[in-house]
Amino acid sequence: MKIFLSYASQDRPLAEAINRALLEQGHDVFFDREDLPPGEEFHARIRRAIEASDLFVFLVSEAAIDPGSYTLNELDIAGKKFRQASGRLLPVLLRPMAFDRLPAFLSSVTVLESPGNIPASVADAVHRIALERRRAMQWKVGAGITAAVLIAAVAWFARSKGTPASEITGNDGAPAVLVPAGNFTRGDDEESPRREVYLDAFYIDRYEVTTRRYAKFLAATGSSRPPDGWESLDPRSGDEFPVVGVDWNDASAYCKWAGRRLPTESEWEKAARGTDARRYPWGDTSPTPDQANYQNTSPEAYGGGLAKVGSHSAGSSPFGVQDLAGNAAEWVADWHSESFPVGDVRNPKGPETGTNRVVRGGGRFDPAERLIATKRFHGPPDLRADDIGFRCARDP
Repeated sequence: MKIFLSYASQDRPLAEAINRALLEQGHDVFFDREDLPPGEEFHARIRRAIEASDLFVFLVSEAAIDPGSYTLNELDIAGKKFRQASGRLLPVLLRPMAFDRLPAFLSSVTVLESPGNIPASVADAVHRIALERRRAMQWKVGAGITAAVLIAAVAWFARSKGTPASEITGNDGAPAVLVPAGNFTRGDDEESPRREVYLDAFYIDRYEVTTRRYAKFLAATGSSRPPDGWESLDPRSGDEFPVVGVDWNDASAYCKWAGRRLPTESEWEKAARGTDARRYPWGDTSPTPDQANYQNTSPEAYGGGLAKVGSHSAGSSPFGVQDLAGNAAEWVADWHSESFPVGDVRNPKGPETGTNRVVRGGGRFDPAERLIATKRFHGPPDLRADDIGFRCARDP
């Protein structure tokens, strides 16, 4: 493999030993940048070497992550080249360090720690990465040979079993849209760490649960605890408002009654920002009154504070999901946590326990910057507020 070895000058002795170990394995290592000519040619050669590399090895130390270190420039080039860090980035911790100090791109993959022989550990890790690459290449060759058979099999399965519909109707009459399986970018390194996350396909309600549907739930279950402010609702004109004044337990109970569940935080974010890492559901531009109900000063939720669901179709997400920014913020399934396990990037569901549940989307009172699709809020599960509602999700 072509390997770029990034290190601070203070760590050169260890870097030399690692370079020797990798050369002995037969790798092509770009190591000695001290022989490069100074000036613009220096930067150009470094960039070309990083972009041509198969693996970027970053030796992590206090000197390497110092704001003035040139290694951070190299890391930035690698981050732009390798959008997906897995299999392309190998951070090596030379000395103990708190992980929350690492740049986001480094913390997006598992960091190699070795209490013993660091050069030998690096050589072993690189050897395993190279093996995985060879296996992947062999798999691609085999896949090419059997492509026709696979396509025929998939076509037969689709005819015999059927493929998920792009839109379905829930037991409560709520329309739900399909969000296909695949990767998306979660976080933005401001509200939460930016990382690639894979999600299986799922359905999510096109609209937030309305007061009309919630009234049927109350009647069917005999619940004696209607939402806060329920008495102020005029059922003749207000049955298409998003229900608010419900806590997390109310929201979860409704979704179970309707044969669904609350969306996970990752599902909610993918439904909101699609696969192009947009800032808001409609794109990257700041919101307008046509796209969202926000900065609303009306004190009454059902008396001018809330808009009816679907009133802001210009703010639709890439999947056609409405009202994911403003109007009513939304409970999601996850317990809240400020930390994110590096390896939890496939259908993440958050921590198993906690104190607060996550709320997403921003509400009618919030300013524009609180409607950003990566913005995270939280509250105790028994919190009831007149700007928090919910929507449901389900597996295909």
